[in-house]
This record gives sequence, structure tokens and C-alpha cells, in this order.
Amino acid sequence: MSDLHLWHRTELGKLRQDMEELFDSLVRDFCSPLDLRLLRCEPDVRVVNEGDAIVVTALVPNLDPRSIKVSVSGSRLSISGERVEEDRDAGSLYISRQGFASSVRLSSAVDADQVTASYAGGMLRIVLPRLAGRTPVRTRANEHNNERGRHE
Repeated sequence: MSDLHLWHRTELGKLRQDMEELFDSLVRDFCSPLDLRLLRCEPDVRVVNEGDAIVVTALVPNLDPRSIKVSVSGSRLSISGERVEEDRDAGSLYISRQGFASSVRLSSAVDADQVTASYAGGMLRIVLPRLAGRTPVRTRANEHNNERGRHE
């Protein structure tokens, strides 16, 4: 039993981070950014300010609309869903499931009770009315040379 090593949470976290960085570098060398999004099941999400609302659109084709989940918690919008494909071949049934999830930080407080979502033609459209009297949150992004996903 002397060869048994007990892993601590911090060691496992570091191992996971190292594996993700290794995967990212491998995929970055061989795949386009679109391929990377597809491998990670991240939809193309766009956020637009339209008058008194924030409109979020996500390209998520071939989904069962009943599988789509939209939730607002504080200043974060989360969307998820699942694509299920069935293939019948000579008496056999093959089922493939592919899920996606995405989270977006909202620029201002929204009225979570008035959020509406619609899905048509592979496009998910979410309208989030702003709360009256609230100002948008302003942030500033600083460039970091060691961030993941940066092409060198």
C-alpha cells in the first residue's frame, strides 16, 4: 500500500486545468474556431441592446424546443438544450444525444418574470426587458497574454 497516493482537491483541479489546456492547444493547432465551438457544444450567441430590452440570439439548429432551458439569475442568463438523433437501421435503433450550454453576463438588471423566448428555424431568440430606473453595468477588458484560447 505504500504506492498509494491520496490526491487532494487542489491537485485534481490543477490536473484538470492542465488537461483542458492540452486539449485546447491540440484543437487550436488542428481545428478552426468554429470546429472548437462545435466540439465543446457552445452555440453562437449574440447579445444586442434594443431600446428597453436586451435581445439574445443563439444559433442552435435541429433541437427539440421542449429541451431548451432558459434561466436568469442575477446578471447572468443561462441557456441549455439537447439534440437527440435517432437512426434506424435493419431493425436496430441508434440514439445520439448532444447537449449544449452557454452563459451570458447581462449588461443591466432585467425583469426575470417578463422574459420571453422563441425558437424557429434553428434560432433561439430571448427578449429580456430591462428593469425601469436601472443603469447598464459598464466593464472594461484588459488584455492578458496568458489567457486560454489566445493564438500565439
